[in-house]
Amino acid sequence: MDLTDSITYQITKTGNMLRQLTAKRIKSMGIDVTPEEAVILNQLWDRDNQTITELGQWSVKDASTLTRQVDSLEKKGYVVREHGTDDRRKVFVHLSEDGLDLRATFDATNVPQMDNELADIDTDDLAVCLKVILQIRQNALDEINRK
Repeated sequence: MDLTDSITYQITKTGNMLRQLTAKRIKSMGIDVTPEEAVILNQLWDRDNQTITELGQWSVKDASTLTRQVDSLEKKGYVVREHGTDDRRKVFVHLSEDGLDLRATFDATNVPQMDNELADIDTDDLAVCLKVILQIRQNALDEINRK
């Protein structure tokens, strides 16, 4: 089979291109975050004060990668880490004032609107595409978790 006929190849290639486009849009606004860090910020803008574990469940990142990204955001002044009062083993991440203020600039990158801007595809076709992609992801996750 020709590799270009592979759905996994095309999904990976498309994901890489979208990451590059996201990075370009972020950089064009002078924002010093990577696309991966932007995912964490988006999670916190949606629901602030999450544990590292909660952030990891949504972003599907391993603990060491997520910790490194949170370290970077903390050094840049966008997030703050605090230990839980009831259980000091729990580490909570919340937005700093700079992190809260960054949202308006980030929204101006139009990264949040990329799905609508790039698609130029019928909404019913997009719904089918998303359903298929989610099923592929779920199948892969099921196999990863199978003992």
